[in-house]
Amino acid sequence: MASHAASAQKTWTLGDCLSFAQTNNLQVQQASLLQDKSVVQLNTAKKSFLPTVNARVRTTGNWGFLIDPSTNELSDQFNFGNQAALNMNLNLFNGFATSHQIRLRTQQVAAATYDYQVSSNSISLNIVYAFLQVLLGQEQLKNSKQRATYLAEQQRKVKNQVDKGVLSKRDWLDIQSQVAAEELQTVYAENGVDKAILNLKQAVGLPLTEDITVQTGKIPDDWLPTELSSAEVVSSAATTLPDLKAAQARVEATQHAWQLERASYKPTFALTAQLATRTSNYKTEVFTNQVLDNLNRRVGLSLYVPIANRYQLRNTDQLAKLNAESAKLSYQQVERDVSGKVMGALLDYKAATKKYRVLQLQYNLLSEEHRYAAKMLELGGLNAMEYSVTRSRLVTAQSELVQAKYDCFFKQKALDFYQGKPLPSVL
Repeated sequence: MASHAASAQKTWTLGDCLSFAQTNNLQVQQASLLQDKSVVQLNTAKKSFLPTVNARVRTTGNWGFLIDPSTNELSDQFNFGNQAALNMNLNLFNGFATSHQIRLRTQQVAAATYDYQVSSNSISLNIVYAFLQVLLGQEQLKNSKQRATYLAEQQRKVKNQVDKGVLSKRDWLDIQSQVAAEELQTVYAENGVDKAILNLKQAVGLPLTEDITVQTGKIPDDWLPTELSSAEVVSSAATTLPDLKAAQARVEATQHAWQLERASYKPTFALTAQLATRTSNYKTEVFTNQVLDNLNRRVGLSLYVPIANRYQLRNTDQLAKLNAESAKLSYQQVERDVSGKVMGALLDYKAATKKYRVLQLQYNLLSEEHRYAAKMLELGGLNAMEYSVTRSRLVTAQSELVQAKYDCFFKQKALDFYQGKPLPSVL
């Protein structure tokens, strides 16, 4: 509860959101668990070179005619005995299966690590987008409040003109309608900010019911889109993004998995050893003496040679080979997907840049038109309804311009991120 209260009191920056998500976002946590699992599997494979040692203890009771193993005598009396053994097995040669198993697990660790980076990158971009949507909503709300303040001043001027008989009562009613409409836009903008913050909390991994304060800011006024080279962006992304690295690791893993299956064709050679003892109630010696007197020691070598197994080894080998070929095709598909994703993002960015520049020009022209219309309204040369049309066009242009700016900014940062550049921590 204390940590939640502290997070509610602090002002969350973009860097705070990105950092918090790395340990609290469920998708990132799942990828981290898979990475930890692959490390455990690698450690298990590395320990395969060690011998196995097992202990066995058994207590039995027998009656009827039997031969007591401790005395080799036939008896019909109840027999109560104990047996204990310590067994050791050490693989001396298994067709290099252990070596291939370690290499396989090593590549699986690499693939899981790159998969974690893929998941982390995806979440980071989602958070940047969600955070920018909050800033966009805040800027739209600020603009709406500024327009409402300006309209209140215009309302006062129109009232003076109506009192002087320059403008009609219809103009007075129309300007009041515009004020009410702007108040409604403010309500919509406030709701937009609340929804954007909700989406941000969901992306970060914060409780949805927790109240947070997000940094108030906006994209710098002097920010301008930059020109990007298609070949440079695609080339940088291919060497930077972990998607291809994960696919390549899986190709290497399937190759070692294939070699691991082929090791089954080779003979295996192992060293075995055993230390065993037994006790019986037929003997009169004390328990300790029986244990020591009945000690049995055994050392041996075992050789296993596969000869005929209904073609199971060959079929398994063929399946492993097909898996290796499939991994190569998957790599090519990932390569195409990454190139397509980056090229698509680049085309979207270029289109967003053109849209932003056109909307800038449109907004500047409509701003001049609005200033002229506002002056004419004050002088009585323009009625409130005609002024409303001009103002409505300016409001639409301003909203579209702000949205285009944030859209273009996000697409540029996404492309920068694809090229290995860090995401901004503060805006």
